[in-house]
Amino acid sequence: MNAGMTNRKRFYKAVDISEAADGFSVLLDQRAVRSPGGAALLLPTRPLADAVAAEWDGQGDEISPVSMPQFSLAVTVVDRVTPQRSAILDELAAYGGNDLLCYHDSDDAGLAARQQDGWMPWISWAQTTLGADLQIATGIMPVSQTDAACRALADAAATHDDWELGMLHRAVTLGGSMVLGLAFLRNRMDAAALFEAAFLDELWQAEKWGSDWEAEDRRAAIRAELNEAERFLQHLRAPRAQ
Repeated sequence: MNAGMTNRKRFYKAVDISEAADGFSVLLDQRAVRSPGGAALLLPTRPLADAVAAEWDGQGDEISPVSMPQFSLAVTVVDRVTPQRSAILDELAAYGGNDLLCYHDSDDAGLAARQQDGWMPWISWAQTTLGADLQIATGIMPVSQTDAACRALADAAATHDDWELGMLHRAVTLGGSMVLGLAFLRNRMDAAALFEAAFLDELWQAEKWGSDWEAEDRRAAIRAELNEAERFLQHLRAPRAQ
């Protein structure tokens, strides 16, 4: 069954899970769910399959893709990450060469102090744990990272399988930092801490000057997406299919 990502009438009654030697399939009336791209959706752990199945089972008379975030993340891995792994790694490497954490404020002493406290421990972590010696810029001028530093970050990303790489890509594109994304992926910080660090500048400005409802809604949506990526990783890190 090819599961589209637009609203449609519910076409099934029963939701089940089928276990195979290399993973788990979600069944709708005994037919396996496929991705929007037509690929087989073989999930690596039972908890992830349970989460995806629960989303399908929880639909009412109409299927609403926005209420199925774990399924959405899974099919993104199958349809985009796996067939385009090299391109995804290249995209992440570009983030690493222009990491958010490397740009510090030169005008606002309070913000600069908060950046120092919130970001420099992760810059140090990247150096000692990942081997990425990143240069820091103060002000608006860009900084060019060394090839060795960029390669270290790219190599760190490449050690992860497609499922984890998909969650790294989600975290990095939402937060703008390869360093924070890798720390999140490797259980050094949770989704809440990632959000606070990635949006440190924006939260500082909101604290200082206030914030409008559109900005609040956007940040709430990003928090929710990061939380779903965290849930996905928790499902992944349960025992794999044997």
